[in-house]
This record gives sequence, structure tokens and C-alpha cells, in this order.
Amino acid sequence: MSNTRQYPIRCPKCGHEQSVTLYDSINIKDDPQLKQHLLANKLNAVQCPQCAFSFVVDKPLLYHDPERRIMIYLLPTRDPTNVAAAEKQFRDVLDSLRHLTPEIGATLEIHLVLSRSELVERIFLLEAQLDPRIIEYIKYLIYTRNLKKLEPREKILLFDAQDSDRENLCFVVQDAHSRRLEGILHYSRSAYAALDEMFLKAESGTKRLYELFPGLYVSARALLMDEGKKDSIAGNDAPQPT
Repeated sequence: MSNTRQYPIRCPKCGHEQSVTLYDSINIKDDPQLKQHLLANKLNAVQCPQCAFSFVVDKPLLYHDPERRIMIYLLPTRDPTNVAAAEKQFRDVLDSLRHLTPEIGATLEIHLVLSRSELVERIFLLEAQLDPRIIEYIKYLIYTRNLKKLEPREKILLFDAQDSDRENLCFVVQDAHSRRLEGILHYSRSAYAALDEMFLKAESGTKRLYELFPGLYVSARALLMDEGKKDSIAGNDAPQPT
């Protein structure tokens, strides 16, 4: 079931304080309309009674899709390189849920994201049956081959389900500061299939993929922003973006 709680919230515009009901978790099987609210950026939205300013509260949120056996935990942070602290908090949340959801860690697929845009992206990725680690590997290829135009601290790459088709996967380029969308890049599905063959059909390939993106949080951008991990991980024989 979906869970809510009362929170004291201060309006970012006028400073007025109020107590509001916000979602800590949503179960889209029980409450399918909450998924639409999330995708429309209306979930945990608040309007200030003092100045009428509307805003969305950026807070931790557990997204649960029982039919697809997916659980995604949103832990908002302004520092995507501080992965260790985020993963520790996520593990604490999982431990607290295990007595309620025994399939966690077994048949239930769990994911960690650090922004609302990553949460929406991950939902679309999993519904399209695309592997998040391969998608992040593709982003890594795109970043490293276009660093002058796509500096990871300045630009965010996000999977675009709406514009993807049978021939190509689409990625939007988003400015990290203004959040403005600046363009669309394409990556052929045949190249994705080749990566899938290379990484997931062989045990050695799967091991390498998890070595590239270990842990609960999978992000090419965070990997590149970490100064200690800027060595190239993309092999010369990897399929190239189109």
C-alpha cells in the first residue's frame, strides 16, 4: 500500500510554514493514479496558502510496482558523487522493509536513484525491458566521445522513451543547472543488442559490466564526475553511438 506522513514545510518563496501530507511510498498497483501524478511532476506538490506559490517537495520516495516486481528508491541529493552515503541509507531502508516484503533481495528487483528525473527515467527503462547498466554504459560512450560538448558536471543525459522507436534509442541532453532540455541524441537498437550480447550473454561479460558499475547506484555521469575513476572503461570494440 502507499504511505503518507505529515511534514512541516516552509515555502521557498515567502517562508510561510505549514503542515502538509506527503507520500513516503507509492504502490502503483493499489494506486495507479499516483504513477501519473509522479510522471506529471505533481506528486508531493504543495501550494502555499500565504502567497499561492506552487512547488514540489524533493524528498525520499519508495516506488513499488508489484506486478513487474520492481522497487525504486529515490534519495534526492545535490552531490551525485556521494554514492557511499546514499547506498548506506538505501540499505538501511531495505533492512527495515524486509520483514514486510520478504521477496526483497530475492525475486524483487531493487534500484536506487538520486533525482526525480532519474526515477522517471528508470521507470521507463524497466518498462521497456532495457538493462539500466547497459544504458549507463551507452551514456558513458556518448560522454567520453563528446566531452567538449557534454561535460558531465554541466550536462545530464536521460533516456527518452517517448522519442525512441524501433530503430533508435533516444537520449535527451539536459543542462545540469537550468534543467532546460537542449537536444536529442540517437543510439541504434542494433548497437544496444550487440552490447546486450557482449555483456549479458556471457558470464565474463556480465562480470565486467558489474565491475564497471558496481553497487546499488548506477550512473555514468557520477562515474565521470568522480576524479578517481576517469580512466577509460570503454573498449575500442564497443558499438558506437549513431
